[in-house]
Amino acid sequence: MPSDVTKLPLGVLSAEARRQEQNWAGGLPSEQAAALELFRRAIVLGDGGAWAALVDLYRPLLQAQANRRAVRDLVAEDDGFCVDRAFQRFWQAARAGRIQELDDLAAVLSYLKLCLGSVLLDEARARKRQPTTSLDALSPELAPSDDPSALVLARVARGELWQAIERELRSDDERVVAQLSFVRGLTPREIRARCPRRFADVATVYRIKRNVIDRLRHSRAIRQLVD
Repeated sequence: MPSDVTKLPLGVLSAEARRQEQNWAGGLPSEQAAALELFRRAIVLGDGGAWAALVDLYRPLLQAQANRRAVRDLVAEDDGFCVDRAFQRFWQAARAGRIQELDDLAAVLSYLKLCLGSVLLDEARARKRQPTTSLDALSPELAPSDDPSALVLARVARGELWQAIERELRSDDERVVAQLSFVRGLTPREIRARCPRRFADVATVYRIKRNVIDRLRHSRAIRQLVD
């Protein structure tokens, strides 16, 4: 493959991106240049063909992720509907400039998975069957049933557990995000809209929330409370 993927015809680029994705899935050495070029053409250049190739390439990934999310059972819509909505949400976020860099495929795909999780939770909330806490920033591989921090968040209304969570928070920003997200169930977008002077953008809220959840996941004190 030429080193300058920007000069490849779309068909060749799509085939190379698929080959590299198959290599990665099979545990073989894999590059990310072809896939990142597809994202660049789709998002930066507005290339509909590149976007269609990306949807075709990563649809199986999102379908597999949907089946692994604990909240999936709370959603009446089928996987195809949820995956389509996830791609739509990703596209809107990307075109609005909320994805700042397109040079790290793992980060871009993580955001795509995050969009899927957000769609699933929105659908669950719409049917008034959502979990107590907002889980849209948990990693796609994390199942609330087997992670102590997620169990804590699901039962956060209990005062002693919330006090334990507060002791793990390190800044006023973290306290605001934790309170609005875990107790009031607001999404990062809603938190940003509520506190525009505190948070520069939605990505900042996502980052803070991910950091908090990761710290809670590894908190010995919270694990002891759950146990």
